[in-house]
Order: sequence, then C-alpha cells, then structure tokens
Amino acid sequence: MKPSFVVAALTLALAAPAQAQTQTDPHKDLRAKFEAKLGEINKDFAGSFGAVFVDLADNSTIQINPNMVLATASTIKVPILIELFRREDAKPGFVKEQRPHAVSGGFGAGGMARLISKDSSLSLEDTAKLMINLSENNATNILIDELGMESVNKLTAGMGLKTMRLQRKMQDRDSQAMGRENISSAGDAAALMTRIARCDLPVTKESCARLRAIMEIPQPDHPGKDPIPGNIPIAFKWGGLEGVSNAWGIVNLPDRPYVYVIMTSFGTNNADTVRAASAAGFDYYSRLARANPYGSRVAADVMAKARAKQAP
Repeated sequence: MKPSFVVAALTLALAAPAQAQTQTDPHKDLRAKFEAKLGEINKDFAGSFGAVFVDLADNSTIQINPNMVLATASTIKVPILIELFRREDAKPGFVKEQRPHAVSGGFGAGGMARLISKDSSLSLEDTAKLMINLSENNATNILIDELGMESVNKLTAGMGLKTMRLQRKMQDRDSQAMGRENISSAGDAAALMTRIARCDLPVTKESCARLRAIMEIPQPDHPGKDPIPGNIPIAFKWGGLEGVSNAWGIVNLPDRPYVYVIMTSFGTNNADTVRAASAAGFDYYSRLARANPYGSRVAADVMAKARAKQAP
C-alpha cells in the first residue's frame, strides 16, 4: 500500500470515533427545541413566568423558573380538594354531608352563590365539584370554613411543598391588598400534580381516583387547556386574577401522559402566554407519543408491550 493511502486510512479510522461522538441524539434535539421555545415565550412575556413539564413515561422534567414563588389564584383549590378527601378517609361519608350554600366569609355572592337560595344545601362533594369545575369562589370559601386553612397548609407541608400556602379566602380583597396572597412555586405545583397522577397522596387509592375524576369533569375552555384536543382526558385547574393567569394539568396523552404547570404574573397578555406554553408542551409530548428513540412511530399496543418488557 502506498504511503498516501496508509495516511488516508489512518485518518479515517481516527476520525470515525470522533464523528460518532458528535452525532446528535434526535430526542435530545427535539427536547432542546422545546426548551428554546419556552425560553422564547418567557423572553416575549413582559411579566414573570414559571413553567414545569413532567414526562410521566420516563420521569424527565423540563422547567423554567421552577422556584419562583407566584400567586396561585384559583389553582390553590387543588390542595383544598385533596384535604377534603383526606377527611373523607378519616370519616367515611363525610363528603356526602350536606351544608347550606349561604354566602361564606362576607365576600359577596358572586358566581353560583347568587343563584342558589340561602336555605339550599349541597353535599360537600358537590360543593367541591363547583369549586373545581366552575371555580366557584363561594363554594371554595364554604370548604375553607369546613376544613380550616391550617389543615390545608399542614397537608401541603407534610407533602414537602415548602412554598405552597393557602393564606386568604377567595375574594378577600383586603388581605390581597396587604400581600397575604395564596402562593406556590411552579416546582411545588408540579410535584403536587405529579403525585395526583401517580396516586401518591396522603389519601386512599379510592379517594385519589374520586378527586382526580372531579378534576377530569369537562370544563369550559381556558388558556392552557384549549390547545389540548377535547378527546384527550385532562385533570385540570385554571386560576386567574388581574395580572395573573395559571394552568395546572395532567394530560392523559396515550403512551405519553404528562403533567404541566404554567404560572404567570405582572402581565397584561398572560392568557396568550399560558396558551402558547401549553401548546408548545402538547406539541412536544405528542411527537414523543408512540415513538421509538429515533422518532419512528408504532401502534400504541405494540409500544405498550415493548415498554412492559423494558420495565425493571
């Protein structure tokens, strides 16, 4: 062999491992693009933005500003729901007990409260459905009176959620003006929603299923929910105040279920920002659904069998 050919062969042999090392994993490339999209959404939003996405198939997390503490608005109603069913486990039949639907706390008869006679009663479970599905504030205040703020906070603290706190009733504008706000970080909110998705809660499996079913009752469209096709079940809670828009959800996407928490404050176009982040997340996870590491898709039942074989 001529010397020139020997040099060329050695050069190719040495270059091959280096080229292999620099090849890009297509999944990592897709993830990087999603992360960049979230970065663009954050940059374009004039206010504060926190978001966490949890892939329930492989436990991976994509996040931006997960530790920033923000106002929860009505998303704080999720831990109230969990505490209600914790009481149900301690006292079976508790959620079926009837309570008057009178205006609670002196904060006005907004929402459904203005349509219900003061002499009418609802079960605590039905009151919780109004709280979650219609975000009815008087229903929420009834449950806060029944359960106690400190019990809700003891629940979240016991779950290791250091930033999540219920500090005022709904529509308590005086407390709100003094900064006594209901708060959480996106990271803590995502941890809570992930525990709901896995039924890893301080309640029985039955109660976990019941509270999740309440969260999955079809709701009016909200930013954060409306980018997700209506045929895909989603356990969802929206929260909004002037300057604040939040969305917490568990998306039962076939083969690729995921949790998302999107929280915004100090904004004027919050709803558009929440919607854009949710749409970006659904686009990312729907591309991963039924796909192998190289992006080739197979039937859901075939993928399920393959995942079962790979499970430890």
